[in-house]
Amino acid sequence: MTISPKNIAFAFLSWILFQEAEAQMIFDTLYLDETEIIARKYERNAPTKTEEIDTLVKSEFNHLSLAELLSAHTPVFVKNYGKGSLATASFRGTAASHTKVLWNDIEINSPMLGQVDLSLVPNNFYSHAILNYGGSSLENTSGALGGAINLFSGKRQPDEKLSFIQTFGSFKTFSSSLNMNLGNEKFASLTSAHLTSSENSFSFYNKAIIPPEWQTQKNASYYNRGFTQSFTYRLSAFNELEVITWNQWNFREIPPVMSSQNHDNHKEEQASFTSRNILKWKFHKKNSMLQVKAAWFYEDLDYLLVTATSVDPEDTVTFIQSVNKTNSGFIKAGLTQLLSRGWTLSAGLDVALNRVNSNNYSGIKSRNDFGLYLKIAKSFSGFVNIELLLRQQFVDNAFTPPAPFAGISVKPFEEQDLYLRFNANYNYNLPGLNDLYWYPGGNEYLKPEYGIQYEGGITYVKRVSGTLGFTVELSGYDSYINDWIQWVPTDYRYWTARNIAFVHARGLEALGQMYGQKGKVVYKFIARYSFAKSTNESNEAKEGGYAGRQLIYVPLHSGNVFAYLSYRKFECTWNTQFTGKRNTSLNDESLYSNVLPAFSLSSISVGKSFDIHSVSLEAKFGVNNLFNVSYQAVLWRPMPGRNYEVFVVFKWK
Repeated sequence: MTISPKNIAFAFLSWILFQEAEAQMIFDTLYLDETEIIARKYERNAPTKTEEIDTLVKSEFNHLSLAELLSAHTPVFVKNYGKGSLATASFRGTAASHTKVLWNDIEINSPMLGQVDLSLVPNNFYSHAILNYGGSSLENTSGALGGAINLFSGKRQPDEKLSFIQTFGSFKTFSSSLNMNLGNEKFASLTSAHLTSSENSFSFYNKAIIPPEWQTQKNASYYNRGFTQSFTYRLSAFNELEVITWNQWNFREIPPVMSSQNHDNHKEEQASFTSRNILKWKFHKKNSMLQVKAAWFYEDLDYLLVTATSVDPEDTVTFIQSVNKTNSGFIKAGLTQLLSRGWTLSAGLDVALNRVNSNNYSGIKSRNDFGLYLKIAKSFSGFVNIELLLRQQFVDNAFTPPAPFAGISVKPFEEQDLYLRFNANYNYNLPGLNDLYWYPGGNEYLKPEYGIQYEGGITYVKRVSGTLGFTVELSGYDSYINDWIQWVPTDYRYWTARNIAFVHARGLEALGQMYGQKGKVVYKFIARYSFAKSTNESNEAKEGGYAGRQLIYVPLHSGNVFAYLSYRKFECTWNTQFTGKRNTSLNDESLYSNVLPAFSLSSISVGKSFDIHSVSLEAKFGVNNLFNVSYQAVLWRPMPGRNYEVFVVFKWK
């Protein structure tokens, strides 16, 4: 097979980012017509747990959001308020603000909330996603006490010029996804577009009213539309310039809770526009790689709530209109140098300037964050690898505590792919601007959250034959987080932010994977299980009698299963996800339900593809919530029962 410079450049475009991995780095140097390309590989013998989402799994969810992909195929817990509604991710029993989400190494967490709404991230807007567990995130960012999700743009398929997915679903749900690749050896263009809309008017059995009855979800429609565009130009054999933009418009109606479904005098909605833009220059030659990125992010978010009395719909009793505009500027520079005798040196500078104008603040608020990090890695003949990292931030004219990381991995047997790892780190997370300045309830005297984390793991990979292979992985972690920020009620009928909790989070994560091919049959099976024990051990919790109780909305047990089977042009996928029971209150004396029961959801899809010259067509039919389970992911927020989807996939090579 002949490998052209064009194909190699496209294939490695998204892999040559400087801060992309928290894992053992290996430089693969390819000499093509005097062109040298340095790429990064993720090695199982890295001291950290870093995982790339399976590309086959991602392709099955390309028409959906990142929230749905993570909940179905990772140990990350996604707190979902319903289809098209807010969805946030939490690693290892921590809070949503302890999960950092990055796009091409630039953090996209809201400076106001400190979170990311994953329901607004289309899966076709990025080529691959990397999960950084625990301290493996420190090379890219600070504050990820649970972990980080890094999304990367790049060439999808080197030989695929155009792909289009059209979906028709229950409840008048429509989705369109487009990816287009153009270019040559010097210039590349990648365009992605996404449009989704739904009335979201499903039926559910309302147990929150007396007598219970079947009702239809109201005030729940949504639509999202947007596009990403990247242009890459090779200035020379060693220099590359890239411009990437992500623009998106979102609107959602927010339905009332189940107990208020009979009231027609409720109007709650949210509209937003987001623009994210990155300019990147990269220089790579021999054993050196230098990258500089400049970015500007803008968000305009408007929230409206209007309620009236049930007696007179014209008599408004609640009117809230929140208008928020955010401007953020970023500069990231990083140098990686491959030294002799297995040593690697990495260093970087990060600058983030945030400015928020909100009618819920007393004036314009800002945050200026400057960071430096230094990382040293050493490989001893590929059997022992060590990493040492130190990150230091300077935020709003004050130094934060240094954040160190140390890790080691061992491959004890030369002939066996068995890997052991252990690491420890110190990390901290700054309060969001809402925690500090929101009126009423913000607390300008909040302290940063900080924690010490330990992690150990074992991975075993075995290729039994040319038609069968499997992977088994087990990870354990132990985290101690101090000054955990919580919003608590006050005597003045509003809530306020306080540093009150000392949280002990510990648990296990297990993965089993089997894959192979027998004749014309291709198969893959992936099973995951997560045990996450996360409790408040503060003095206030002990005095209140709820110390040792599992944190609110953190399931003790969760897991998922994915199965894929294809024969000739036919394919079938099966997915089951299990979520254990979740506490919804601090104690057992709540007036309403204080525990949401466990639930298990299954989905299935079948399809067939047809090839006509350079065009590939595929038709699929899917069933979600196959067994029509009635459940609530969040208290008093109904979720849809069995529903259906039809896919039409068009690809031009």
